Amino acid sequence: MLRGHLQEVTVPRPATTCDSCRRTHCGLFDDDISERSNEQLLLGRGDRLEAGQEVGCMTFWVIAGGTAASCTNFADGRRQIVSIERTGDVVCGLMSGENTQSWLEALEDCEIWKFDLSADAQNLRHDPRFLAATFSIVHHRLARSQDRISALGRLDSQERVLLYLAEHAIRHSAIDPIAPVTTLTMSREDIADYLGLNAETVSRILTRIKKSGLVKFLNRSEYVIPDFGAVERRLPVDLHDPRTSCHARLLLEAFQ
Repeated sequence: MLRGHLQEVTVPRPATTCDSCRRTHCGLFDDDISERSNEQLLLGRGDRLEAGQEVGCMTFWVIAGGTAASCTNFADGRRQIVSIERTGDVVCGLMSGENTQSWLEALEDCEIWKFDLSADAQNLRHDPRFLAATFSIVHHRLARSQDRISALGRLDSQERVLLYLAEHAIRHSAIDPIAPVTTLTMSREDIADYLGLNAETVSRILTRIKKSGLVKFLNRSEYVIPDFGAVERRLPVDLHDPRTSCHARLLLEAFQ
C-alpha cells in the first residue's frame, strides 16, 4: 500500500490533461464514480506516497488532476523519475523491492483516487473484463517505458531535453491550439531526474537550445516552438501524438 503524510491542498485545474479526452480534470469523477473509491488523496507539490512490499497488490491509483512521478532511488540515494503520471493515468502495483525504495511524488498539486480491490480479488482474477482492462493498462505502461528506455539509450543529452520540450508542447497544443505558449510544470531538477542528467546540465542545455532558435523562451518556464519541422529534423526519433485510450475508464468499468 501507499503511505504518506498529506497536506490539505486546493487542486487547481493544471495545464496537464488526460491523453484520451484532453480534459484537465478526469471527467469520470464528475459523475459520482468516485463513490467507488476507497480514498481521495490531495497532494501538494513534493508530497509522497510511499510504496509497500505487498505481494499480489490489488490497489490502483487514478490521477484525477495534476502531475505526479513514479520514482525510485539509486544506491547513492539519488532520485530517478521512472514515469510521469498525468491526468487520467492509472498506477498499479507500485511496490518496493528488497533493497530499493519506490514512491509516487506530486510534481504539482494533485488529486488522486485510490481503489483497493483486495476484498474482491478472488472474483476479479477470473473476470475477463477486469483482466482485459488490467492487461491494457500494463501493456500501455510497458510500451511507454520501452519508448523512454530506447530514447535514453539512443539520444545525447541535448536531444533528450529537446524531445522532452517538444512532446510537452505537443500535449499543450492538443489542449489549446490557439495558444502557442507552453508552460513547464517540472523543475530543472525534475527534468534532470527524468532524463538521467543533472540539473546543471539541463540548465546549460536549455540555454544552448534557446540560442539555437529551435525553442524560444519567454521566461524561465514559458516557451514557444516556432517550427516543429526543424525540431523533428534535429531529432533521430519521431514525435508521437500521446493520445491513448482512457485507462481510468477501462479500470472503473471493469468492476462496476
